[in-house]
Amino acid sequence: MSADATPLMIAATIDVSDLEAAAKFYSELLELEVMGIIDPFAFLSAAADRKVAIWLQKVPEVKAGKNRCHLDFVSNDLESTERRVVDLGGSLGDRQTWQEYLWRTCLDPDGNEFDVMQAQKV
Repeated sequence: MSADATPLMIAATIDVSDLEAAAKFYSELLELEVMGIIDPFAFLSAAADRKVAIWLQKVPEVKAGKNRCHLDFVSNDLESTERRVVDLGGSLGDRQTWQEYLWRTCLDPDGNEFDVMQAQKV
């Protein structure tokens, strides 16, 4: 198969109801610059140490049910990140463990789920 035919992931796009509020939430949580808001899209900068950019898309319908796909992040200080999520208008779901891994399911202001995992000490 030709490398030209292999898709390259460039961004994860999150459906939201309020572009400005979602852009503020994710830019502050992830410490990314809002590069632009052009309705119905908001674009956050791709940080040099991250492989995928975050884009936001305004949609008319409200979120219904559980996400079939979600984002996973890692943090050196899970508890501080949990507080930041809440301070920025998000909410916390359950803490999860699997083997030696610990993470928290979080929700953005639109109710979109994402996970934050405690970084492993090596």
